[in-house]
Amino acid sequence: MNSLFTYNFFSRLVIILFFLAVIPFLILCIYAEPATDDYAYAVRLFTDSFLNIQIYEYLHWGSRYTATAILITDPIYFGWFWGYKLIALCMIVFFTIASFFMFHQLSNDRKLSSLLTAFFCFLYLFLVPDVYSAFYWLSGSATYHLGNILSLLFIGFLIKTTKSQSVFSKIALFILTFLIIGCNEISMVYLNIFIFSVVAYSYYTQKKINSLYFGLLLWAGVLTLFILLAPGNNVRSESAISHHITASESIVKVFRKMAVVVIRYGLLSFLLTLLVFYNLRKPLLKIKLNFLNLPFYFYIFLFIAFLFSGCFPSLWSLGAYPPLRTVNIIFLVILLFSIIFCYKLITLPVIFNSRLSEYFLSITLLLLIFSYIFVIGNKNILQLTNNLYHSYDDLLSGKVKEFKKEMKTRYTIIRNSKEDTIYVESLKSRPYTISESDLSKDPKHFYNQSMADFFNKKAIISK
Repeated sequence: MNSLFTYNFFSRLVIILFFLAVIPFLILCIYAEPATDDYAYAVRLFTDSFLNIQIYEYLHWGSRYTATAILITDPIYFGWFWGYKLIALCMIVFFTIASFFMFHQLSNDRKLSSLLTAFFCFLYLFLVPDVYSAFYWLSGSATYHLGNILSLLFIGFLIKTTKSQSVFSKIALFILTFLIIGCNEISMVYLNIFIFSVVAYSYYTQKKINSLYFGLLLWAGVLTLFILLAPGNNVRSESAISHHITASESIVKVFRKMAVVVIRYGLLSFLLTLLVFYNLRKPLLKIKLNFLNLPFYFYIFLFIAFLFSGCFPSLWSLGAYPPLRTVNIIFLVILLFSIIFCYKLITLPVIFNSRLSEYFLSITLLLLIFSYIFVIGNKNILQLTNNLYHSYDDLLSGKVKEFKKEMKTRYTIIRNSKEDTIYVESLKSRPYTISESDLSKDPKHFYNQSMADFFNKKAIISK
């Protein structure tokens, strides 16, 4: 399809905002350092083969075979610490590529896809609940953020199969299903819900079962059983700190968490998406999106189902709210449904036929974004994220340079010391974006033990 539109002032502004957002996050990759689980997984290949480790993990700890595969082949295992930084960079770049692929399959228009990608990635960088585990901590990014990347690719290939029926795309769907389910349980649940919805929609519109979609559902079901029946899941659950709560308490807390997540991450995402989609309403309307022709209440119901499925497992099994690295997955769903809701709204005649200046839209967009950034600042207001503020603050204040200097000194002391027990200075500079924890004074602390094992020392202790 030919380009549906030309970039106007508002569209260029969105692209500028994307580059202003992504540049500091890319630079911060240079300063990323391994922590906690990274060291623990990196030593596994010292003692056993790749396959044996995967089997051991399945039997004794967990079933996240995709995440485990990446973690035990961490570049620091080979002594390549720059490779760790490169993976952080790839987590940002691949998310952008996956987003573009998805939007390009929807629109088949490079300009429109580029703009939608720029805005979508800006929103993700701007509001993702835990930016540290998304990009800069491999144990978090390989488990949760990678699931988000693969999910976007899955949506893209699914759309592609509806247009071309290519064999490669069909094979890619089965491979992606395998990889996504091996990342984490929430991505697994979301994928199952999504595939089931696709099967149901296909049957509703075509009055017959689509063999490809049904095959994907069966494949996902088999892999889900493989995950759920893993003996290691019980071991991991028993090792976690759990708080028993009744079923009714779980339900109440789930809906409370759902409301908090929507308010904290969904309202601003929705408003910003509505502004962008209003600006793009004419080219968007020309794209045939048949799967968005169902009544509005259907998508609201599906949205609630996704939110509930994301919040419930942690509350039911542990009695605790899902950690922010898990909320990163829920946040991706919020962004995708914001797109659906805003598309449905801008196609309404009362909104589609209205006339708002692109300069008014631009001022409103900037006002919403920068008001949020500077009102929140570095204050802890209702645990709202302020990733852009912190990313620039970490760079411009010199925190990351001091952090890098302190870590370099720490590594030098550890590598050059002939002692089995090593004492190092605690970190004085802790950049908010790329550092979440430090060594303890307790040599038995997990972080301390993992780092000591990696450097073949008896103990590494913070002074």
